[in-house]
Amino acid sequence: LAVSVMTDSIPDKFFGRFKVDRSENFDEFLSAKGVGFLTRQIIKFASVTKVFSKGPSEGTYTFENLSSKKNVKYEFKLGEPFTGEGLDSTQHEVTFNHKEGEVNEHHKRLDNPEFTPETYHYTMSDDNQELIMRMTNNGITCKRFFKRQ
Repeated sequence: LAVSVMTDSIPDKFFGRFKVDRSENFDEFLSAKGVGFLTRQIIKFASVTKVFSKGPSEGTYTFENLSSKKNVKYEFKLGEPFTGEGLDSTQHEVTFNHKEGEVNEHHKRLDNPEFTPETYHYTMSDDNQELIMRMTNNGITCKRFFKRQ
């Protein structure tokens, strides 16, 4: 009896550079997280670019989150947790997965285990020209749309 082992990989359509274009329900999402008014305004109007690419070795990937406030870059393998710095400048345990056309980025803050972990869900638009990021906090879901550059 032969058993085949499938290794999951990120589809090529996710690779590229994507700049934030618009958001739905983002202010409400940030408010549900307890982010104050002035900080929400800064976050909402910050230019953000996300970059997915294949990593330097087989089965590895690179994800970059570039903004006027802070840049983060992660090199990872799917399903393998790693420690990386979050946009909040604290250490996070980060895990990326791919399932059924969706890439998930899961964050757990290491300095505060009681902090609610967050998962960012990425899908592609039908024409593969937009990366769509979905997030939920306290029952509030938002979407951010990033145009392929």
